[in-house]
Amino acid sequence: MRALTFPRPRRKNQKVSRFGQYEGFTEPIFDGSKRSSSYLQLDDGTRLAYDLILPALGEAPSAGPLPVLFMYTPYLRTIRAFDDDGRDVLSPLLGFSVPMQVALRLRYWIGTDGDRIDPLFRTRWLRRLVAHGYAVVVVERPGTGASFGTSRQSMEAVAAECGQILDWIAAQEWSDGTIGMFGASQEAWSQFAAASSGSPHLKAIFPAASQLELYDSLPYRGGVANNAFNRFFGDVVPKLAELAVPVDDDPDGRLLALARQEREGSVDAATMAASLFEFPYRDSPLPDGQPLWELLSLYPLIDRINEAGVPVAMTTGWYDIFLGDMFAWFHNLDGPKRLTVRPVAHNGVDASRRDLDHGAEAHRWFDHWLKHVDNGVMGESPIHYYLLGDGTGNRWHTADRWPPPGLEQTPYYCGKGRTGSVASVNDGLLATEGSAVEASDWYRVDYTTTTGTSSRWVAIDSDHEYPNLASNDAKGLTYTTLPLDTDVVVAGHPVARLWLQTGAPDLDVFVYLEDVDGRDRSTYVTEGTLRASHRSLAPAPFANLALPFHTHHESDCEPIPPEEPVELVVSLLPTAYRFEEGNRIRLAITFTDADNFATPILQPPPSVRVLRGPEHPTVVQLPIVDRSTT
Repeated sequence: MRALTFPRPRRKNQKVSRFGQYEGFTEPIFDGSKRSSSYLQLDDGTRLAYDLILPALGEAPSAGPLPVLFMYTPYLRTIRAFDDDGRDVLSPLLGFSVPMQVALRLRYWIGTDGDRIDPLFRTRWLRRLVAHGYAVVVVERPGTGASFGTSRQSMEAVAAECGQILDWIAAQEWSDGTIGMFGASQEAWSQFAAASSGSPHLKAIFPAASQLELYDSLPYRGGVANNAFNRFFGDVVPKLAELAVPVDDDPDGRLLALARQEREGSVDAATMAASLFEFPYRDSPLPDGQPLWELLSLYPLIDRINEAGVPVAMTTGWYDIFLGDMFAWFHNLDGPKRLTVRPVAHNGVDASRRDLDHGAEAHRWFDHWLKHVDNGVMGESPIHYYLLGDGTGNRWHTADRWPPPGLEQTPYYCGKGRTGSVASVNDGLLATEGSAVEASDWYRVDYTTTTGTSSRWVAIDSDHEYPNLASNDAKGLTYTTLPLDTDVVVAGHPVARLWLQTGAPDLDVFVYLEDVDGRDRSTYVTEGTLRASHRSLAPAPFANLALPFHTHHESDCEPIPPEEPVELVVSLLPTAYRFEEGNRIRLAITFTDADNFATPILQPPPSVRVLRGPEHPTVVQLPIVDRSTT
């Protein structure tokens, strides 16, 4: 693990190409942009709405041909922010802060297109690339926005659509046939799907926050329905249809109305969100017998993506909903690749913020692969990650592989104690030596435990904000180390092995890794979730970093044997975190996260024993970095 330090600002005419910095290799040659919109047509006749943004000098758009940056989105190409009466229709939907609402209103009053949020406003760093001679195309997927057709959710369908659109872009007079893709979340899914199409025009992709295997990454974490995200998806995404804008060829909105009429009764976002609860297992079939979650996942396309060899620069955040999948992507890709891991949630993965100039990274990547600029981006270590909890200032680190070299998998055992750090049911000790005798901690399930209403699972259009978890810990079982006598850096994928005994037929287990400071404030680091009946393990259908893989197949599910010991293996989301000297490491265990996951409430609340001892050790393996590499 190597720390990065940032240099002083460059001198005039100096070339700088380092992580998060890029200047001097090319110069901006345009001072504005020109946006237009129209329809393109797929082979089956489906008309898709698109925005085209060309760089301009004064009022004159470039005649091209230019390299093109392409986004394929279900989240509208351009968004209506104010209705015809001047009412703000966007802020109530997305819960914008008062300062953001004021900024939108000022833009509405003074801007020429102030009633709309276009691609350059939504993705600010695109302006920089347009000024340097890139065209931008944003296309709305079938059944969304002003596009015709109905939503096609399978990744194979998305791959086919992208292949046709790439051919169309390459044939336009403003395109030089060299195309890169960008975007986050489902826009990132589309990039991987497009890479599997084998299109010769796709030269590089820049995906932020993508699933690889959808079932366990988001809607059913550990087999438990993710209420927090599913509610957000069902509430917000369908309302985006109200914010769609017609293309230039449709000034009176007639075609937009026809597109909406055409998809009436189809499986829209609201219907899909509600129907997720009808598919609670990874092998839950559609009426035609095909497993839904396999169709929606990207891992079946891995071999074709690797065969195509499209260069991939990925970004995720330590609090992102797709964090684990992005590490799996890096592990499964064979071609040119980079991975950046930022201290952000899903809402910030593709934006330039205080931690990173994301636009500089995009610029470096696309200049190298689309314009053949020798800027050294591929000579760097492929992984850049931000070390959380680090007060030294050297927070960005690099690695050639993940987990980083020099790790020692260190077991921390749950044991008897009275650490005095929390008023939990047991206040147990977490130590590197296990108990010599069999023992257990008794607990009655408390269904009010929660990590709050601003967790990573709802940080889609707003920031995450975990509370001091000490009050939540007090309602659960905790195992806490003594104050550390030196800094401890954890970098990798913690794995907990829990031995439980209960009379309940099933339990949802939530395991948290936390940092406890000298005032007993407990900070969220990472988490893992597993429904006990889903505990069956099997080899993964992709390279899974040697982590436990639960099948989540209905045929593999089985209840907990009454009052018999049962082992649960829970993989926590990866992290890179410095626990400072004097602080403590805590493992907290609860059996519900009331504000985020749908745990069935049993009455009376069941009791459970967490076993600890030589025959049934409850333990968490922490990947601790050798201190010589920090």
